Amino acid sequence: MNPDFAIVLNFKLNTDNVNADALVKKARDIGVRAISGSDILQKAADKYTIKLVNQDGVDLSADDVIDALVQNRKNGKSTVINIHLQDGKISPKDEEMLEVINKWMHMFGHAFNESEISELTVDQDGFVLQNRHAVYQKYVFLKSPLPEKITISGLSQEPNRVEWIQNRTDLKFGFEDNELSIALTQPEDDFEWQVLRIQAHRPEDDIAETKF
Repeated sequence: MNPDFAIVLNFKLNTDNVNADALVKKARDIGVRAISGSDILQKAADKYTIKLVNQDGVDLSADDVIDALVQNRKNGKSTVINIHLQDGKISPKDEEMLEVINKWMHMFGHAFNESEISELTVDQDGFVLQNRHAVYQKYVFLKSPLPEKITISGLSQEPNRVEWIQNRTDLKFGFEDNELSIALTQPEDDFEWQVLRIQAHRPEDDIAETKF
């Protein structure tokens, strides 16, 4: 499947009496780029630039959905989530789950949607992905509770910056023998999975300042 489709919402429609526009807009608003379901969703999918695919999903809950999303992304897989409707509306259980996804994606959606597997490794409970379009950006996904320090192996040069994606908080780091040691501070929000960015040397860093 297209790597852009990290999350697919599979709407389980049992009636044509649904507000397709509202369903697809909700998917778009939480960072979803593909949906599955009846062809009655097609016009709304075109309107919100979301791909309509045909995929079977799994039932998840607010308690396990983020871990499922991250573990699948780690393995290069999409997560197709069943969304159950009651009387044409999303069930309360699935609404709760979508709110959890929305909150997490609001903070980390760019790193999650734009990434692919990296050859870098981390010595703690986590893994590293890299931006598919800007390979100088690496994302370290770490599961809570967080350690005081992590070591990333495999970098060829010292990065320019290391920061929590959340609020762009700088983190202290050291680099020696292709190993990056990062001292972690506690982020403000208590997410199950946290994400930090390693900003390497960028092509634009070589552009000299122009003075007039």
